[in-house]
Amino acid sequence: MFSTHLQEYALDKYQGRKKYYSCLWEEIEEALKGCTEEEAILMRFLYGTMPVRDAGEYDFQVFLSYVQHALWLRRNMKWCGELTEDIFIHHVLYYRINSEDISDCRKFFYEQLKDRIQGMSLEEAVIEINYWCAENAVYESTDERTASPMTVFRCGKGRCGEESTFAVTAYRSVGIPARQVYTPRWAHCDDNHAWVEIYLHGKWYFIGACEPEEGLNRGWFTVPANRAILIHSRTFSDFMINSSEECIGKENLLTYYNNTPFYAKTRELTVTVKDQKGQPVKDAFAAVEILNMAEYFPAVTLVTDSKGEAHVSVGLGDVRVRAWKGDTFGEKKVSLKVTAKAELSLECSAGKPDWVTDEWEQAGFSAPEECPMHLGRETQEQKERKARRLKEANQIREQRFVACYDEKLASVYTEEAGMFRTAGENAAEIRAFLTKDENPGRRRMLHSLAVKDYKDLKASILEDHLGCEQGSLNEETYEKYLLCPRISKEELTPYRSFIRAYFKENEKERFGKNPEQIWKYIKDTIHYDTEVDYSTICATPIGCLKMKQGNSLAQKILFAAICRSLNIPARLNSVTLAPEYLKEGVFTIPEGFAEGQKAKDIAKEDAASLILKVKDKSKWNYFQTWTIGKLEGVHFDTLNYEGVSFEDNALELVLEPGVYRLITSMRMPNGDQHTSQRVFCLEHGEQKSIEMTLWESEAKDMLVNYSLNDFPVQDNTGKEYMVSELVTENAVILAFLGVGEEPTEHVLNELLASASHWKETAARMVMVLREPGELKNATLRRVLESLSGVELFFDEQRSCERAAAKMHVDADKLPVLILIQKELVGIYACAGYNVGSVELMLKLLEQ
Repeated sequence: MFSTHLQEYALDKYQGRKKYYSCLWEEIEEALKGCTEEEAILMRFLYGTMPVRDAGEYDFQVFLSYVQHALWLRRNMKWCGELTEDIFIHHVLYYRINSEDISDCRKFFYEQLKDRIQGMSLEEAVIEINYWCAENAVYESTDERTASPMTVFRCGKGRCGEESTFAVTAYRSVGIPARQVYTPRWAHCDDNHAWVEIYLHGKWYFIGACEPEEGLNRGWFTVPANRAILIHSRTFSDFMINSSEECIGKENLLTYYNNTPFYAKTRELTVTVKDQKGQPVKDAFAAVEILNMAEYFPAVTLVTDSKGEAHVSVGLGDVRVRAWKGDTFGEKKVSLKVTAKAELSLECSAGKPDWVTDEWEQAGFSAPEECPMHLGRETQEQKERKARRLKEANQIREQRFVACYDEKLASVYTEEAGMFRTAGENAAEIRAFLTKDENPGRRRMLHSLAVKDYKDLKASILEDHLGCEQGSLNEETYEKYLLCPRISKEELTPYRSFIRAYFKENEKERFGKNPEQIWKYIKDTIHYDTEVDYSTICATPIGCLKMKQGNSLAQKILFAAICRSLNIPARLNSVTLAPEYLKEGVFTIPEGFAEGQKAKDIAKEDAASLILKVKDKSKWNYFQTWTIGKLEGVHFDTLNYEGVSFEDNALELVLEPGVYRLITSMRMPNGDQHTSQRVFCLEHGEQKSIEMTLWESEAKDMLVNYSLNDFPVQDNTGKEYMVSELVTENAVILAFLGVGEEPTEHVLNELLASASHWKETAARMVMVLREPGELKNATLRRVLESLSGVELFFDEQRSCERAAAKMHVDADKLPVLILIQKELVGIYACAGYNVGSVELMLKLLEQ
């Protein structure tokens, strides 16, 4: 039986949701009558703490499956029965890990693993389960929508957030407490990362998800992690907050815990917030922001106490601290290597922009230095066993998905062959939809979807969206903004039939004649309470209508969904995410929508024109070297101009009047950044021109000069070459890869993304693999097909270790990239996880 504290907590939280669950309350209460006492306690706990949108998206039986399986584990798995109540509740029972789609999957994972770990110790089981994870999933760079653990199993691939969700599910399914740990942004490179912690004998240990090691507290990310500003974990309630970990506050439903001190050297930052009179401000917000992807990302947001203070332990790098209350704010750069205090004054406001300088301001941002916290080294025996087992895992995974691919079907549907490969076991759903009849809309709909959709789409859901009329619409408008069931990053649902049945005929007629009424209906009917939801996920159109609850993005998606259901083309603007519908051939924002508008939809007399001028357009990549944000209230919201390019070294943006901030950033090889920012105002009808500035270092400041000893490599026929034979007049990138491992996958994906720059530079790469089996890797094959100047070799004599030692980088942290000149002079090198390394080397080659 569970404690009185848990029973009372669960009941209190559950009863507090009654007003939100009004449409489901009787149904839930009736279902609870069929539960045992223990099941009812845990079901009330889940319904009382889950994001409200989940109650509207998933059936009672889905949640009950998690409860029943967790209770079975509690009774039958010795290690689970010994857990404290809070660890069991948060890290075995709880169904949600991050923002993944939820399905009844725990028993499935248990069945896959139970025999495999039979008779093992807890430590042995942890390691063995991660080998199973590696047999079934490998890293792949994908979009930000988090696929479910079952989707990852069926397609065999996922980004780090999906791999870690997959692995946590595997551990929880056998009663081993596990959680996802996350750095929202690295300080030394432009990316983030998620991995797994498992709880053994009263302590947390880390592992790389689907990246097994022969011991705990090991992983390729240990060095990046000891350079982190912030690493955190989360629970979906504040039940029995663990006092042994630093609780860094709540955000909506979530309670966050600071895990940084376990991975990196830290100090406690004290932020003091004062008003313009110098008095402390209570209940002000203070965000610690990391410069990453040319924007300031709020890694953690704190609330000040009666002294106007807030405290948090963070890594020893440079951050920007931003504080606000009401409509005033203040901000400043803080170097944690120098000081542990930051005092801010709330002197700025959007309504009185006298603080806007309209001048470029430069600042350097230092990343924390390496300070290893977990120094355990593999023995040679462990290295060899891991290499052998990983090779076996890759073969098992690849063989399973080769068997999924239907060559005969792909030969008939040649344009869809790539979809079948991506889908893995989900290819059966694509086949069922595609081959049902000769309706040409089937192919058109499939090609309108995001790549990830092929992994988890359902034929029955796509069927729901086929009944559209093209009329006089052009192909692009019809396929992208009417036929396509995907609007943003939401889960795909059969919303068209639901919406058509949900509204009365007179309502649908009114909406069809005047789509402005759709937005009015949404604003009048759909509400959002941040305290009972999780901002990272949004309700689907069906869930939004059922629960009358949905965040800002969910409401915009609902607008587009209702429009499309009524045969009105609609979309979310790619830059501002504003809802738009087609009116007289032009995508138009509903009049009642209060947020930013797309440039061309702003009235000509109100628009402001901003012309950005550059000297070398090749240096300007959005979310890498520059961004622009608009001040909304007390925050700068970064606009999404990803993919935009400068023509003739200039770019015109047509924007709403307001206060804007340009940020430019250049990342140094050591992870530090040089940044420039400019805050300026745009008035109604103003035309403004700004010369962009990028604070760059000279190549000589980035380069070293180390002589390497010559060494042999072998081509795929076994013929031997000395590296000195392969390096001629021009510098060459020597790349020792760990194909199939996440850091190398990042580099391969960067090579694909930099294909045009690679061609312009006429770059050459001597790519050195560990063994021929790595040639089967799909990402590597795409690189070899897409890029010229890449020569393949193998390293049979462990030359990587000697070359890396000469360049003072770690040979164990593949990939090892070395920029090498004739006479074998190494001028730059990096090892392991260094996002942006390809572009940096191309720039060094140019210089």
